Amino acid sequence: MKIAFVHDWFKANGGAEKVAGDILDIYKGEEVTVFTLFNHFNKADSQEILKNNRITTSLLQHIPFIQKIYRFTLPIMPWLMKRFNVKGYDVIISSSHAVAKGIGADPAILNICYCHSPMRYVWDMYDDYVAHHAYARGFLYGWFINKIRAWDLKTASNVHYFIANSEHVSKRILNSYSRASKVIYPPVRTDKFELSEGARKDYYLCLGRFVPYKKIDMIVRAFTQMPDKKLVLIGEGYGTRKFTDLLQHHPNIEWLGYRKDEEMIRYIQEAKACIFAAKEDFGILCVEVQACGTPVIALDYGGYQETVVDGTTGYLFPEQEEHSVIDAVKKFELHPLTDHRTIRENSLRFSDERFKQEFKEYVEECYSEFYHKTPHEAMVGN
Repeated sequence: MKIAFVHDWFKANGGAEKVAGDILDIYKGEEVTVFTLFNHFNKADSQEILKNNRITTSLLQHIPFIQKIYRFTLPIMPWLMKRFNVKGYDVIISSSHAVAKGIGADPAILNICYCHSPMRYVWDMYDDYVAHHAYARGFLYGWFINKIRAWDLKTASNVHYFIANSEHVSKRILNSYSRASKVIYPPVRTDKFELSEGARKDYYLCLGRFVPYKKIDMIVRAFTQMPDKKLVLIGEGYGTRKFTDLLQHHPNIEWLGYRKDEEMIRYIQEAKACIFAAKEDFGILCVEVQACGTPVIALDYGGYQETVVDGTTGYLFPEQEEHSVIDAVKKFELHPLTDHRTIRENSLRFSDERFKQEFKEYVEECYSEFYHKTPHEAMVGN
């Protein structure tokens, strides 16, 4: 079977990229070409995610510092995606959180999209995006967004089967594209994030990419009002510039910057609880934390509602407000969650082995329905 695998871009080894890596693992031994707008993975990440597959990139690959300015190239991304040549492939599988599903394709080729999210800054999180980016408030940007919405909606009709990474995203696909979808939760490295039943240290942990929508600054401001509670921050990103002033004169808050997985996992295993305040469609890191047996304090929204058992593996707080975080921490202090084994058991519902099996079976089902033959029959026929 000849597979065209499409991913928006490879810049950081995050949750969507780990999903891409697991999908590519499923099809080892098949003829696979990876199509992406640009690939700026380092050698280790490239080997982990992309393996030895052939990579085809767009013109963005040759633009200096593209990994820093790629957001400003959104107006030309649809055009670049359309220029990829996928003729002669049996299946197109896209891993899309932006424009990957819009790859130009022959309708006679089976087209399956694993949708991490319809474009947030175009659809239901447009208002949040405008609030954090001054250039997004002008007339020209509004006109452009309407054009992107029209393109995004049109290219959704090219996809034969949608897979959503959560029930929350499935509803968003229905609302944005008027399309049904199959829910297959993304893979979580429950084998790497190991259970720790040891004594926990006296700190709360907040970790992840420091970008505005993660609301890490809001969590920090909450802990400036709780000087007797220690907060440890792990992460970096373009949203870190504001933290220098925020952290001054608050010795209860420690910012460690980037840490490799081994050290990050140790901090997770020793924390009282980890705090998540972003509007996440799934939230792989929240499940990885639970795999360590560590409880979470998370926003009552989206994927967290599907991955956190409120009162057992964590506590959900209702608003992206400082007082809401403070109330949740107080609740945790009064009623700590210490059944670490039960917390880990909850995470095993989302293992990578489960993902690979469900994804493979569903693609084969789609293939048989679309072509009226199995992938094996197609290989024999070739």
